[in-house]
Amino acid sequence: MVALCAVLLASCSFTTPQSTLDPHGLVSRLQLDLFYKTVWVSLFLFIAVGGTMAYAVIRFRERPGDADKPMPEQGHGNPLIEIGLITGSIGLLVIIAVPTLKAIFLTDALPTDQPYWKSSLIGSWYKQAGGTVPELSANEPITITVSGYQWWWGFHYDNFDITTANEFVIPAGKVVVFKLHSSNVIHSFWLPKIAGKVDLIPGRANWMWMMADDGKVATDGYDHGPLAAQTYENGLYYGQCAQYCGEAHAFMLFRTRVVSDADFVKWVEASQKPVPAPIPGGDWGKFAKGSHGDENTPPDKTMLATPAQRGASLFFGRATCFQCHTINGNPAGGVIGPNLTRVASRTSIAAGFLDNLDNDGKAIDSKRQEENFYNWISHPYDYKPGNLMWNPQPGTQQGGLRDIVATNKKNGTPITDQDWHDIAAFLMTLK
Repeated sequence: MVALCAVLLASCSFTTPQSTLDPHGLVSRLQLDLFYKTVWVSLFLFIAVGGTMAYAVIRFRERPGDADKPMPEQGHGNPLIEIGLITGSIGLLVIIAVPTLKAIFLTDALPTDQPYWKSSLIGSWYKQAGGTVPELSANEPITITVSGYQWWWGFHYDNFDITTANEFVIPAGKVVVFKLHSSNVIHSFWLPKIAGKVDLIPGRANWMWMMADDGKVATDGYDHGPLAAQTYENGLYYGQCAQYCGEAHAFMLFRTRVVSDADFVKWVEASQKPVPAPIPGGDWGKFAKGSHGDENTPPDKTMLATPAQRGASLFFGRATCFQCHTINGNPAGGVIGPNLTRVASRTSIAAGFLDNLDNDGKAIDSKRQEENFYNWISHPYDYKPGNLMWNPQPGTQQGGLRDIVATNKKNGTPITDQDWHDIAAFLMTLK
């Protein structure tokens, strides 16, 4: 038994990527503090009640010869003991209730009365970090609209008009507000190391706020600790949908990067720039006309000289990717699938399921990333059954984009394996 317990304890860790016992945010730390208070009170009750029961069982157990003794005098309660137990129970409830109410009041409304609120307003820090404060947003915190889909996440920065998917970036030490929406089924937005979980319910506008650690001693009395350590403590945090939402619920993941103020400004500016076409001058209209040609003019081979150029032509042509996806700067764009602007700067693909990081978990491995792009767009059913790019043939589990495009006569020439590699090469340019 001792050996078994030792093995079980050896498998435990407080610092796994999604451990709630290793908080790196104000809200998550407050929740952990409440959890520990509840655990200690429960442990005290377990020991007190269990110990008393064990003492009574052992001390007053029947012994040889007791059968011939008269029945002990029966009691019907002791007012002093009863009052003491009631008073003690109330005291223990108060120990749990006070921090519980404190946590509820703090997270149920914006912390406008807290000292860190003013320093979180965009106008108080964004310009000093090197950016231009958005019009009408100087007195607002960063606000992100979260949309839950089956099975991926959309993030829109209301202050900066930036849309991204499955990964978002926030500055350390700043209050960030999240508006939570779903147009399909109930999802649950959970980022355990930084904040708690809140449901996304169709027809209901939920919200939450969080503040990631900034490596300083905050006014809440807690040491927020250093930001840099292992992968998930080096500004990269892992979250997921915590409410069953359908076939691929287990694969509905997301990631968060916590960065400095200056790095956040750089990220915003890079994300706001339109993506140029893969030709000199970056004109998408010229590229579309030249790479596809028309009835009287053949395609311009100089615009199809590289894998990335051929992939871009396919993306906005025969592969029909543009019908579901948007890339900023191009007039054609769909809204059914994730926004792919700067998709090559993300550490994962397929809603966090395919990891693009190197073995050390510190940087994107370009070779692995391109392989992930190829595998995902050519065989989406192998990684996330039920997603909208997956179209199984009747009576089988086979199918997908490859078969959809290859059997669509309107698209002309079927998509080949090399075509998928070219599209992956084009996605690699979106950094």
